[in-house]
Amino acid sequence: MRRLKLLSVLMIVGLSLSISVLIAYVNPLKVFGQIPLPDEDTLMARRQAEVATNFVVQPPDRPLRPAERVRRDTYGDVGLTPVKTLPQLDRLLYPSIPTSIRERVIEGSEFFTTPQKVEDGFGSVGMQTRCTGCHLNNIESVPNEGLLTGSSLVSRAGRTTTTNFSIVSGNTTDGGQAPGRRLDPVNPDGSVDLSRLSLNTSGELDAVNNTGRTAAFTVFGDFSPSQEEVNFLTSFDPLTNTPNFLGVTQNFGGFLQHVRPPSEELKALYGLDCRPEAIPSIAEDKNLGTVDPITGLSPLGFRRAITELAGPPYIARGLVEAIPNVDISSVPDPNDVRGDNSSLNTSLFKCTGDCITGGNNTVPPNVPRGREDQLAEGLGRFGLRANGTEMMQFIVGGTFGTLSMTNRISPFEQVIADGNIAPYNRNCRSLIDDPEISVSIPFSARNFIRGTAPPEFGNNLLAVLNSRNPSRPIRGNSPAGRVQRGAQLFGIDLVAFANRTIPDKMPKRGDGRDRNAINQSDRMVGCVSCHTPIQRTGLSPALGDPSLGPDAQALVDALSYRWAPLFSDFNIHRGPTIDAERFAPTPRDPILISRSERIVRRDKSGKDSDDDDRYEERKGKFRKTFTTYDLPRNLSSDAFSNQKGSADGDQFRTPPLTGIGRVGPPFLHDARVFLSTLNRDTTPAGTVTTNSEVTNAPLVVRSVDDAILAAIELHDLPAPDDFKTSKVRGGGCPVPRGGKVTNIIGNVIDYSLYGTSPENVICPPYDSELSTTHRSEARESIARFRSLTPSDQQAMIDFLREL
Repeated sequence: MRRLKLLSVLMIVGLSLSISVLIAYVNPLKVFGQIPLPDEDTLMARRQAEVATNFVVQPPDRPLRPAERVRRDTYGDVGLTPVKTLPQLDRLLYPSIPTSIRERVIEGSEFFTTPQKVEDGFGSVGMQTRCTGCHLNNIESVPNEGLLTGSSLVSRAGRTTTTNFSIVSGNTTDGGQAPGRRLDPVNPDGSVDLSRLSLNTSGELDAVNNTGRTAAFTVFGDFSPSQEEVNFLTSFDPLTNTPNFLGVTQNFGGFLQHVRPPSEELKALYGLDCRPEAIPSIAEDKNLGTVDPITGLSPLGFRRAITELAGPPYIARGLVEAIPNVDISSVPDPNDVRGDNSSLNTSLFKCTGDCITGGNNTVPPNVPRGREDQLAEGLGRFGLRANGTEMMQFIVGGTFGTLSMTNRISPFEQVIADGNIAPYNRNCRSLIDDPEISVSIPFSARNFIRGTAPPEFGNNLLAVLNSRNPSRPIRGNSPAGRVQRGAQLFGIDLVAFANRTIPDKMPKRGDGRDRNAINQSDRMVGCVSCHTPIQRTGLSPALGDPSLGPDAQALVDALSYRWAPLFSDFNIHRGPTIDAERFAPTPRDPILISRSERIVRRDKSGKDSDDDDRYEERKGKFRKTFTTYDLPRNLSSDAFSNQKGSADGDQFRTPPLTGIGRVGPPFLHDARVFLSTLNRDTTPAGTVTTNSEVTNAPLVVRSVDDAILAAIELHDLPAPDDFKTSKVRGGGCPVPRGGKVTNIIGNVIDYSLYGTSPENVICPPYDSELSTTHRSEARESIARFRSLTPSDQQAMIDFLREL
């Protein structure tokens, strides 16, 4: 009898196990689910303890291993719906992370990718319905280019056109307008409905006569250059309800322009009238009133500043968090004394070294120490201007700025513009009690971001790295050979890079090569001077985080003591500046320029070469011509967030390049260099480009290669015209028609700083003073790039697409 009972029990257990296995095979969700995180008090105790450390990381004290990477061909392909299953997480997270941690990530991954509801606290002022709303470039990715197809944290902000601020700014009576009213096809219930996109009825692809279309967000306020010299923390007035350094208080709802509030839902549920926010005119702004047509300054010394910023892909952020502080803080070369060895040195500039100086952004305290909403301070490494010491700042900043949802780490509601001076929102307010979300959500979201790995390299780069001697030239013109050439032109020591990225490649006693895999004997173009190929990590700050559960060490191990192929020095660098555009109270209106498409022909060896413009014209050949949205070449802006740090308006952090070949465009801090399937055959982006054969040839952005080339070009002001200047339509220095740009609204100067020779401002001669003061720190490296043949430039692009 006892034996029968035992047999029955075993049969039941076996049957249950078999059913579980079967269910798991059919639907993994049935045996995989969210595990609750510790209670709020436990998490807040952890929060206060980690903030006290300021996330300082010490150098490693043990041998390092290559960072893990995720299978490339499916990386990020998680679909459009919320990320909450094991198969989706498998396409994002480090392979060694166990299921127990993945189950603790689900709360954060689902929140990040799920539309929020008004009744749950989704804000009266908002920009997107979910965090992923700022990471939707895949919706418009061009096909057959090897780009990821899913929407998640590894996607970036989308853009289809430039933005028309004459229209988007609106007015304080009626409110502003969104540059694309509905960008996200995912409904509040998580279903996908592509017909909900506003594209078909809004006319927003016509950015000249309408708003334009982008998910980049707008930062606005008033900037005082003179106060910047006195105290950089008080030089920017975000136009909220806080007095500026002169004691002037005016609440126009800054510093973010929230343009996509859930207006219909708020009206239906609560009878509220919440509209897209407006940017006030010059006349109604007490800091301004009137402005000087040359400097853009008011009698009080302020000028209006507006810029767009775009959500970047959150790839390998856990590795970034674990880089030793000294490896970032020691990078700046303020006197440019280090220089570099390069066989391509141009000697065009009067730099003592390589012209690259760099700097650290020092992040000040955001509130008095000890408060629950205190953020870490000190060395900045996160954010487009490196204005964040820690990831949590941007997680709670996103829930606050994008969704207008509060928690104990970020307990304050978004400021709604004062109805007395901005009557468009006098009937808008927040109704849901604070806090609206639990602290476990930002903790879980941080685990999600920490655990997101970089993708595997492309097959051609892997072929080079796995070879016996990666630096030995590959004969012929094979794809792997071109990638090898591109990496060497970039400035990489391929042997050192392979030893630090391929398991078991590193000799047991080390290789004695450059730690960052830089070819110090010949940096060639010198991209490695900012885009540091390899960073090392110390002990991850994730150690001891109770939200990771009992298997936390697995994630800590995935992030600690690693060689990380991040391609960034995490410093801030000075970019190209055109005063006429930097000082203007409103970014210039979109400009359409007719440009002929770049034709690339291959010689008998298979090498690429740009068709010679004059030769083509003599032969009477015609290229296909496109009406392009001209890409502004000024990258400087004095608009900042409320956590400014010490960065100047012309300084931005070196963006990591890991994953660039899978994520694709748009590129740069504001997603300026765009490529969209919606208009690449009608009104794509356009600029000019230079190589050894032609100067300022038209560049129409219709492929990922074109977009990468444009992004490289925009690292500096264009080359000055010379005897090789292109004669093809759209070639030559990209001077606006008539030498000025006049916006269609009244609060704009007429760009008189372009002067009588605007071509010398936009494309300054290399030996001019303006080249020294207004070209970027990358001017020498970009000059070297422009000295390359089209074939060598393409080799560098081929290499970048393998990352």
